[in-house]
Amino acid sequence: MGVVSPCVGICKLDERTGYCVGCARTGDEIADWREKTEAWRAAVWQVLPDRFDALGVACRRLPWTTDDIRTFVLRSLEEGQGTWAVGVVGAVGDFAAAPGQAIDVRTDGESIIATTAGGRLNFRIDDHVRALTFGPTDTQAGPDRIVLAVKRSRWRHNAADRLTPLGKDLDAILSEDNDASLFDLGLGRKEVRFCVRVRPGEAHDVLSRASGSAFPANLAQIGASLLNESPARVIETALGRIEVLTPIPMPGGKSPPGPHTHLLPDHLATGRAMPVGMDLPSAYVPGAIYYPPR
Repeated sequence: MGVVSPCVGICKLDERTGYCVGCARTGDEIADWREKTEAWRAAVWQVLPDRFDALGVACRRLPWTTDDIRTFVLRSLEEGQGTWAVGVVGAVGDFAAAPGQAIDVRTDGESIIATTAGGRLNFRIDDHVRALTFGPTDTQAGPDRIVLAVKRSRWRHNAADRLTPLGKDLDAILSEDNDASLFDLGLGRKEVRFCVRVRPGEAHDVLSRASGSAFPANLAQIGASLLNESPARVIETALGRIEVLTPIPMPGGKSPPGPHTHLLPDHLATGRAMPVGMDLPSAYVPGAIYYPPR
């Protein structure tokens, strides 16, 4: 694949600068993009950061092909660098190795699968995935946070607004978990599905009895059992899933190092899909956010 287009699905020219507010190209550059040479397209990419600054636009696409994105994800996991987060504000799963722990990584075509103590990750990187960043992209340190966004048309998700049993977890990252039961907590969010995976026992029985109840009111009914059993939390987006197996901290407690989840009803109530200052173009849904090492 050659030089990718910087288009992010927002096609509107700024009257003041003449640049597109989505990709920072001029109208002529957009019209000529397919006909010009690779060298010409690469030269346009070089001037885009300054144009974005002139536009005051934060969200910008990185000039990465699908293979570039896949290589970046693989390298970040193999080197154990940074954290991958999936979810929405108030309902997030984080995947990172705890200090002293390694990450086992394998790839099967488009899928990248990673496992470490307390967590697993499965991302599908195909031609519908885009790498976006926010703020300057030409600094020596490289971009700060990177968002892997997916074309909205590729995410077919019925947002359950009630606690819903989904049956066996046939998409579990390890086949040994296929016979465990998956329950959608019913956050009612179109960008993410936040589930717990349980086997027969107290938590399974409590969740079954609470099926059809609304979140977060049902936490009074199911919360104690979830804390006692700490079942796997499964967070799914258009990019894939993260499975978190570490203990759920007690109220007021601290999340363990390595993979962990946050489920905070007050933050979830904001309705935000992305953190402040990281809003995506409407053509995309969030897949995952990469946070570099601090």
